[in-house]
Amino acid sequence: MKGDSGATALAPSIGPALVTLFGHDVPVLALGLSCMGLMLARFIAPPPLRKLTTWQHVALTVLLLIVLFLIVIGAFTSAPMSPGMAVVWGIGLGFSGLLAIEFFAERVLAMLRAMFGKAD
Repeated sequence: MKGDSGATALAPSIGPALVTLFGHDVPVLALGLSCMGLMLARFIAPPPLRKLTTWQHVALTVLLLIVLFLIVIGAFTSAPMSPGMAVVWGIGLGFSGLLAIEFFAERVLAMLRAMFGKAD
């Protein structure tokens, strides 16, 4: 074995797996695939029961992208998400986006009512 240095060949890499942004590790592949899943799911999802204007659709999509970003970077779980699970979250939020945002709003309002002592 002439010239065997014991080094192993590394797999080629296109870019960094993690990028640190504002002190948080952002998994690039997971974030990209989850955003693509959300956008495609929003495109093929049936229309919501509540009619939304074009600006409301845009605002809802941006809000969902923000929530998805926080989920993928691990703001709620303290660990960045794997690409597979991130895609599932993206597609799920894309299909049930308005329902998810309304659920979050209900929980925040219930928390505020509990904090300030106002009963339902």
